[in-house]
Amino acid sequence: MIEIVPLLAAFATALLLGWVMRRAAIIDRPNQRSNHDKPTPRGGGLGILAGFFIALALLPEQPPASAAMLAGLALCGGIAGAAGLLDDLFTLSETLKFIVLVALSLALAAMAGPVTHLGIALPWSIGLLGSALWVFTTANAVNFMDGSDGLIAACLVPACLVLALAGGGDVAPASLALAAALAGFAVWNAPLIRARGTLFAGDAGALGAAVLFAGLALRWAATGPDGTVWLAALLILPLLGDVLLTMAARAKAGRRLFVPHRAHAYQLLIRLGMSHRRVALVWAGLSLACGTLALIGAAGPEALKFGVFLIGVAGFTVFHRSVRKRAAAAGEDITQ
Repeated sequence: MIEIVPLLAAFATALLLGWVMRRAAIIDRPNQRSNHDKPTPRGGGLGILAGFFIALALLPEQPPASAAMLAGLALCGGIAGAAGLLDDLFTLSETLKFIVLVALSLALAAMAGPVTHLGIALPWSIGLLGSALWVFTTANAVNFMDGSDGLIAACLVPACLVLALAGGGDVAPASLALAAALAGFAVWNAPLIRARGTLFAGDAGALGAAVLFAGLALRWAATGPDGTVWLAALLILPLLGDVLLTMAARAKAGRRLFVPHRAHAYQLLIRLGMSHRRVALVWAGLSLACGTLALIGAAGPEALKFGVFLIGVAGFTVFHRSVRKRAAAAGEDITQ
């Protein structure tokens, strides 16, 4: 049975803190890479984290192992969000952020996983490193993609709902709580009524929410049937795929990989004149398609799980290439 009160609390908390942060003095000022041209409040991600924490506190009592895992997940998400907030306020060094995120990734991989079976049995240490890489990559991918109004919520809310439906156990209530908190934030961030959002998540929200989602997806992959790991990756493919395919294209063009750019597919579409609302709807549709494939795969054997993952990768690759071709035809620099 779905517990409604924790979900309403998560939504209302994120909504209320979003209202507060819109009146705070944490401002995101446009630069040459920005997709906005007006100073905009940020820090709305604090509402996502607070909403999730409150929902967890209101959930029915969990078995000791599940309660410990969820507490560890919340702690890692909170630390990631705090590091992001400090970066929003003071601009932390890249080395410090890297060290913190690596440490969090290893800790969360040990608590929520690790995945030790990927077609063949893996040594625990290899599984730990691979699971930590999943958390680290997901956190960075979400942070990189958090540049268009409503985009992150459009991807993570459907992903969390599918994760709750397919994951069950201790994954389901926490995933629903995260979806509710993201929805509360989206009231301010998504271009629903206005053409543009009025609040950004900031690194606090992007990193915090990403770490929470990565941990829940990892828990599902580690405790679910063989092959579930492919479905976990499929849920967030519209974000991961844009980052990884864009990096590959930039590498092929001889660009430096870890410098700021505006070459992601969603950025190219905005440069071509597509509104933030339409971009969010496109990525929401992609996320729903990937979620549908994941649900189909969850009902079948390991081969089906890998098969739907390949279908998702192939489909997104075609979409990504079509966006880049369209941008190139319009004279845009698609690698810078």
